[in-house]
Amino acid sequence: VYAYIDDIIIANKNIEEYLKYIKTVFDILDKVYIYILVEKSFVAYLSIRLLSYIVNSEGVAKIDDRIAIFKKLKFSNTLKTLE
Repeated sequence: VYAYIDDIIIANKNIEEYLKYIKTVFDILDKVYIYILVEKSFVAYLSIRLLSYIVNSEGVAKIDDRIAIFKKLKFSNTLKTLE
């Protein structure tokens, strides 16, 4: 049986606590025989985009990029212009 964990996100306002949390998470994963691939890991990013949120040292903010893109689209309002 194989189980895949997509994301483990660790965020903190200072680097010392951040590194402490990373070590704690790695220790827990090691104890239960869960291994991560180094080449798929991203460590110490100042800001990340997760789903429709931005996570950084300031906290979590919602992004409405998808809605903004659709609002900018121009649609024809007559059949003649579609031809």
